[in-house]
Amino acid sequence: MAAFRNRRRTAPVHFAFDISAAPAVTRSVPDTLSIHAIRALQKGRARECPLIILDEIDSTNSEATRLLAAGRPAPFAVFARRQIAGRGRFGRAWHSENQGNIYASFAFRPQIPPSHMSTFTLWMGLGVCELIHHFAGLSPGIKWPNDIVFDGRKAGGVLTEARIDADLIHELVFGLGLNVNTSPGDWPADLRRRATSLGEQARAPLDLNRFAAALIGRTLLDYRRFLDGDAPAAFAERWQRYDTLRGRAIAVLQGEQRFAGLAAGIDDEGSLLLRDARGRLRPFRAGEVTIEKES
Repeated sequence: MAAFRNRRRTAPVHFAFDISAAPAVTRSVPDTLSIHAIRALQKGRARECPLIILDEIDSTNSEATRLLAAGRPAPFAVFARRQIAGRGRFGRAWHSENQGNIYASFAFRPQIPPSHMSTFTLWMGLGVCELIHHFAGLSPGIKWPNDIVFDGRKAGGVLTEARIDADLIHELVFGLGLNVNTSPGDWPADLRRRATSLGEQARAPLDLNRFAAALIGRTLLDYRRFLDGDAPAAFAERWQRYDTLRGRAIAVLQGEQRFAGLAAGIDDEGSLLLRDARGRLRPFRAGEVTIEKES
């Protein structure tokens, strides 16, 4: 992909993450995050990444942003057992009252052009989907650009935020909200048909701390690979594997404008491609996507 070219090359850095030390799905697991349990499961350079676990916070993205602004060295990770003001795209609230889930943000100081932002979000989202697949044997999908779904039901989402000065991204926060062990009965009634969790899909609770340890290792690895421009040719193939929109009738909303057509994947810049009624491909870098009902 074009957006992955001409990045600086650095010496290889290895971030190991162990997803085979214990069953990923088990009948008896701790239902809360423990820094000691996570550290015991980490390997390699991932153990050197500072880890903050909070009982409660407004938003892990907001906390990571505040810590970056205060001069804290990066990278570091912020996890919370509960968020009271979690948010997604367009400032929408993310329901994060229950423990047993992942509310996490990873902070970096990348010094890369802003043009890489859109592909970074997609790249990291793919990494989360692949981790879920290898960790729990599940088959999630991505609804462009940032929703992690199972058969149309949302299990999580990613949110990337940045501080840009002088045409460089100086501070970058990658946030993930992921329903891991929430049971359907714990959600408000209006969410039960639209939301799901990894535990519900696996039909058993997952080891939350083991998943968190694997997530930290995978996120650091994917971040380094992104900076180094690794495997650009494989990105399109990976995206197709998890793309839940391709070939479906969709509508893209941008303000008061509505564009309808068939989803046709993404382009080299991470834009959603829409094939309209005249057969023209239109790229969209932003917008709200809805799936049209089949007649």
